Amino acid sequence: MNITNFFTRLVWRTSETQPHTHSHILQLPVELLLEIFKFLPPYSQLLVYRTCRPLRAIVYKYFLAGRGEILDTLEYRLLYLTHLARSLPDRWVCAKCCKLHQAYSWDTPSSRAFYLPKCGDGKHWFSEQHSESKSLANHEYSPSHRHVELTLKYARLQSQKRAHRKHLQRLLAPYHAASQRPGTISVVEGILAQRSFYPKVVDGRYLLLTVRTYLGVRTTISRQSIKFIEICPHLYAWGNFSLWNDATIALDTILYLAFLGPPNTRVSDSCRSCGTDFSVQASPERAIVCAWQDLGPEGTVYDPDWEAIVRETTNISHRPGSIRELYGRQEHNGEIL
Repeated sequence: MNITNFFTRLVWRTSETQPHTHSHILQLPVELLLEIFKFLPPYSQLLVYRTCRPLRAIVYKYFLAGRGEILDTLEYRLLYLTHLARSLPDRWVCAKCCKLHQAYSWDTPSSRAFYLPKCGDGKHWFSEQHSESKSLANHEYSPSHRHVELTLKYARLQSQKRAHRKHLQRLLAPYHAASQRPGTISVVEGILAQRSFYPKVVDGRYLLLTVRTYLGVRTTISRQSIKFIEICPHLYAWGNFSLWNDATIALDTILYLAFLGPPNTRVSDSCRSCGTDFSVQASPERAIVCAWQDLGPEGTVYDPDWEAIVRETTNISHRPGSIRELYGRQEHNGEIL
């Protein structure tokens, strides 16, 4: 008996002895299964290997035996774990130690509930450059990849378990950071700076709206009132240092246009290197800077959307304004943004 006939009989015997499973894939000829499986990447072949005895035997014999370590890169290992964890709402994929970790319902991106695993995954925004463990560069509200993964997973699975629903509510709850005092690194004396964060899931993607509000407490607001601002890793303004590259020149230009034009006129633009749209509205009493960011769908830290906006290891382009349109309307301090 050749090996193909052996596997054919094995698949047939499993189907006969377990008719209640109604497995359509086990009814296919082994030759056809081999043609299908050879197009799968290694991590997907391993996932098939975990399903049942007949498929385990086929995948091992033709694709795994004698190959040694088939998940030979960190990206492949993370892809395997990510697909494995898609139906496990209590687990998230650690990019630091490449394992599945327990999810805790109190773990959110806010600074008041920030959780750092012992292995160091999901370090705060000051992590080493390009690290797989970096978080979004916000001081008060810094989503790590696990927060994105769990939020999208809970939203997709729609689990009725109370712990999952409560955790999803916490992950999607707006967060209002404490006001920055006048005279700090961000603003001059007489200006009060506030930040609010509004996460949202739209079409299986994790979107984040950040609203920066500058209020004139003892003086009027001008472009010079904002000493430092960072919209994304590519768009920032810091006094005279804002003229370092084309992106920061563009941000500085938008800020000046907003203050020079009629009060509260919205001036909009987008980042050319990551999924970020932003707008500026200014008057002598108040300035509002909004940033809409797309952190991507369920995936790994090697997903291009996450890499571009957090790890800065690639660039992506998008239609200007499309992320803001996808996010939709949001109420902030009684105003619709």
